[in-house]
Amino acid sequence: MKSKSYIFLILLIIFIFFLPIVISPAKLTAKDNDTGRIVIPMFSFLKSSLFNYGQIPLWRSDQLMGETYVGNPISQLLYPGNILFLILPVNIGVVVYFLADLFLASIFTFFLARSFGITKQSSFAAALFYGLSTKMLVHVEAGHVNIITAFAFAPLSFLSLRKLILKTSFFHLVVGAVSLTFMYITFPTIFYYVSIFLVIYWLYKSPFHLSPLVMLLALTFGLSAIALIPQLEFSSLSTRSSLKLEEIAIPLWNFKKFLVNLLFPYLAQHRVDQEEFLYLGLVPMSLALIGFFCLKKNQKIILIAFSLIIALIIAGLSTPFFKLAYELIPLFKYSRVTTRVWFIIALLVALLAALALDKVKNKKITNLLIFVFIVETAFIFYSRLSVSPALSHNNEEIYKHLADDNDIFRVYCTSSCFNVQKLQEYGIQTLNGENPLQQKDFIDFLSSAGNYKYEHFAVIFPPYQVWQTSNPPVPNAELLGQANVKYVASTYPLQSDDFTKDNKYGDIYLYKNEKFRPRAYFLDSNDTVEVKAYSPNKVSLIFSTSSQPRTLIFAENYYPGWVANVDHIKLNVEPYGVFRKIVVPANYEDLDIKFQPKTYAFGKTVTLATISFLVIYYFKSRKRKISQKQ
Repeated sequence: MKSKSYIFLILLIIFIFFLPIVISPAKLTAKDNDTGRIVIPMFSFLKSSLFNYGQIPLWRSDQLMGETYVGNPISQLLYPGNILFLILPVNIGVVVYFLADLFLASIFTFFLARSFGITKQSSFAAALFYGLSTKMLVHVEAGHVNIITAFAFAPLSFLSLRKLILKTSFFHLVVGAVSLTFMYITFPTIFYYVSIFLVIYWLYKSPFHLSPLVMLLALTFGLSAIALIPQLEFSSLSTRSSLKLEEIAIPLWNFKKFLVNLLFPYLAQHRVDQEEFLYLGLVPMSLALIGFFCLKKNQKIILIAFSLIIALIIAGLSTPFFKLAYELIPLFKYSRVTTRVWFIIALLVALLAALALDKVKNKKITNLLIFVFIVETAFIFYSRLSVSPALSHNNEEIYKHLADDNDIFRVYCTSSCFNVQKLQEYGIQTLNGENPLQQKDFIDFLSSAGNYKYEHFAVIFPPYQVWQTSNPPVPNAELLGQANVKYVASTYPLQSDDFTKDNKYGDIYLYKNEKFRPRAYFLDSNDTVEVKAYSPNKVSLIFSTSSQPRTLIFAENYYPGWVANVDHIKLNVEPYGVFRKIVVPANYEDLDIKFQPKTYAFGKTVTLATISFLVIYYFKSRKRKISQKQ
C-alpha cells in the first residue's frame, strides 16, 4: 500500500473509533470535566468576542473579575486551529478539534517512524499506538483539549529535528519551529518537556554540530514571542510562581499504586485519575519490550537512562531526585503535574513497538495485534467516559432570572453551583470561576471576599475544600459589593442581614447583596458613572462634568497594560487594591479604558518580524536557485 492509503486508513479508523461521539457530541461536551467547565466556555467567549465586538480578546471579562487572556497559556488564543470554533457550533468544534488533533498526531508519528527506516505497515501501527494511546484517550476523556494539541505536534518536531541532523534545510527549520511554536501556544509545559528531549537527542546524535539546533530554537522564540512575552509578564504575577514543592509533585504516589497504574489499571480503572494513568496497552507495551532488545547496546543504555530520569520525575516526592530537580532545573517549578512527561514514553513505546513489528513477517498477525490494541483502548476509553459525571443542566430559571436584570453586575456562588456553559450562554459575569492559572493578588482578595482561607493551589474558586465542610463560610458582603457582586448563590443557607433572599431554584438559594456597588463609581463624588459600551478590550464610560478632578474606581482586576483616554489625552490606570483607579481631569464627561499591553505589542512585533524574515529569505533563495539554473 502507498503512504496515502495508510493515511486514509488512519483517518477512517479514528473516525469510526469516535463515531458514538460524532453522532452524540454531548457524550463528551456535556461532561463535568475540563471540556465542559473550561474549554467550551472559553471558546464561546472567544467566539462571541469576535462576532459581537469584532475583537480578538486580549482580556477575558466573564469570570474572576477579569483576567488576562493573551497572557494566560490556557487560552491558546493564537493557535490557528481555533478557527474551528468560529465556523462550527462550539460543542461540535470541540469534537472535530479532538479528532483533528489525534489524526495529526497519528500522521506525524507515521512519518516519524518511516524516518527510522520502519516499514509502512509497522509505521501505520506506530501511528495508531501513539494517536490512540491510552495516555491520549484518558486526556480526551478529561477534556484536555490543549494538552492533546500539544501532544499532536511532538512527533512532527522530533521528525524535523532528525531531518536537520542529517542536513540543514530551510524547510525543516521552519516546520520544526512552527511545530514547537504550536506546542508552546497550546501548552507550554509540553513544549518544555519536548524541548529538553530534543536537546538531549541532538546532543546524543550530533554533539559537535549545534548551529542548526540554535537556529531552530531562535526561530521558535521569534514565532512564539507574540504569546511568550505576555505570558512571561503574567507568570510572575500568577499563583503558579509561588507553588510549593508538594503542589508540583502531582500526583502523589506509593510504589504499589505506581505499578498498578503502569501495568494493570483494570483493578481500579474508574478510580484512577487521568494524570495517574500510565498504562499504554498490552500490545504496544509488550512489543516495545521486544523492540528494545532489537536496539544496539549504546541505544539501550541511552534509552534506559532517559526512561529512568522520566520515571524519577514522575515518582515525585517518593524519591529525593524530585526535590533536587525542583531546585536545580530552570522553570521546572512551573510544570506542576509531573506525569504529563509520560507522553514522550508513549511516543517511544509506539516507535519501539513498530520496530518489533518489523520482525513479524506475517501481516495477518500484525493486523490482529493492531485490532486487539484498538479493542482494548476503546474499552478503556468508553468505559471511563460512561462513568464520567455530567454537568447539571437543571435550574434553567436561575440563569433566565439573572439575565433579565439589565444592570451590569457580577454573581458569586459560595459552592461552585453554576453551570458555566449556561453562564456563558446567558452572558452572566462571575466573581468566582475556574482556571489553572490565576492572578495571585485577585485570589487573595477572593478568599477575603469569600471569607475563607485556603493556602494551597486550586483550580476552581472557591475551592471545594472550603465549602464541603460542616461549617461552610458566609461571604463578606462589603467586599463582594465592592467587586460589583449583586447576587450571591449558595447550596446552603446564608445567615446574614446583608443578604436578602431572592428565590430558591432547586438546591440553589439566590440572594441579593445589600452592599452591591456599581461597576464604576467616583471615590470622592456622588456623580453617577454609566457604562456606555463594554467589550473585552475596551470599556467606555460617561458621567456628568465637574469643575474638579475626580478619582474613578473601576471594579475590575488591575493588570499592567490598561490605559485610559479622555479626548486623546492618555491617563494613568493605577491599582486601587485589586481594582483600577483613574484620576479624571476636570470638565470631562466621558472616558475610554483600553487593554493595550506593551508585552503583547512587543511580542507581536518580534513575531511579525520573524515571519517577514522567513518570507523574504524564502523568495530570495528561490530567486537565487532559479538564476543558478538559468
